[in-house]
Amino acid sequence: MTICVFGASSKQMSDEYIKLIEDMGEYLAAKGHDLVFGSGCTGAMGAAARGFRRGGGKTHGVVPKFFREEGLTDFVDYSCDKMTYTDTMNERKQTMEDEADCFVIAPGGIGTFEEFYEVLTLKQLGRHKKPIAVYNIGGYFDSMLATIDTAIEHHLAKPALHGLYKATTSLDEMLEYLTEDTMQGIELSDLK
Repeated sequence: MTICVFGASSKQMSDEYIKLIEDMGEYLAAKGHDLVFGSGCTGAMGAAARGFRRGGGKTHGVVPKFFREEGLTDFVDYSCDKMTYTDTMNERKQTMEDEADCFVIAPGGIGTFEEFYEVLTLKQLGRHKKPIAVYNIGGYFDSMLATIDTAIEHHLAKPALHGLYKATTSLDEMLEYLTEDTMQGIELSDLK
């Protein structure tokens, strides 16, 4: 299975998060899975890639050409087994979404929030049925997940939306969900 990890590229990410994300990558790779990601060498992206390599997994980095053209190369992991260069950020994200069998959302900033909400929205609209695991280290995503609860409380989203993703800190629970998710029998009609 190819797992897309969305997460920060920040060089200021705490060592605690870095270690846990590296361990996650190693764990998932040791179970026979590979990584597709935004080809960052720092932050959550770099940690995930290092972990997948340590666990014997293959890495596919996807990066916009303008990173190279504008000298942003010190953020790019060029040691991937496969590299794909895209024209735009949207194409980058689309490539990762297409290549992935499932998604792991690791701690990140605005870009990571946007990536989570996009794959969740696409799943809600029936464009894919891929599992979405939120790696909620230290409760990092509690506020983001509370936003979904608020939308449900205000009748702007259906409670069934909770069945389209799983927030966890357990790697065993994450892997079980990623490999066995059935969307709890949710149909598109349950979300409208």
